Amino acid sequence: MAGFVRELERRGGPALRLEQRAAGGVGCVVWDAALVLAKFLETGACPLARRDVLELGAGTGAVGIMAATLGANVTVTDLEELQELLTVNIENNKHLVTGSVRAKVLKWGEDVTEFQPPPDYILMADCIYYEESLEPLLKTLKDLTGPDTCILCCYEQRTMGKNPEIERKYFELLQMDFELEEIPLDKHDEEYRSEDIHIVNIHRKQMNFPS
Repeated sequence: MAGFVRELERRGGPALRLEQRAAGGVGCVVWDAALVLAKFLETGACPLARRDVLELGAGTGAVGIMAATLGANVTVTDLEELQELLTVNIENNKHLVTGSVRAKVLKWGEDVTEFQPPPDYILMADCIYYEESLEPLLKTLKDLTGPDTCILCCYEQRTMGKNPEIERKYFELLQMDFELEEIPLDKHDEEYRSEDIHIVNIHRKQMNFPS
């Protein structure tokens, strides 16, 4: 399968080199929301050194690998068919990693025992586009998070077709168990930002945990 490389500049050294695939599903290219979230991590707003980080729907692995270059211990997850691409990108950038990074299969809605205890951070870029995946995704988020887990969800607001309705439903369901706070645009990377790309900081509602 033909591949083409996307370079993602880093503040602290050489660029990440991310292979993409010309054929395949939505996970095979670096989406803009992934670039925005990866560059937001570089601002230092969230301390990542020696933290446990899990990326959901990692695709090319851009966000998770960036977190690993900032000292985090990262597991990038996606479906079986994306493992080869994730492995290639981890290998291509391993000389830049100051934490650790590995790829694993995680299918939303299924058992997450092997990913316990809860990570410090869960990273998600552009994971909201299939209506049928919303409930499995929400189940996975509930199963993975502890009271101190911070979820960073970055998404591009899309106005076409069913997208607005799917987005609305996702946040409606999410707010049953989680607190949401949008990160203002002026806190995003100065260059990698856009009015229609949002980053939301998400935590479990504390009332769900017995004191």
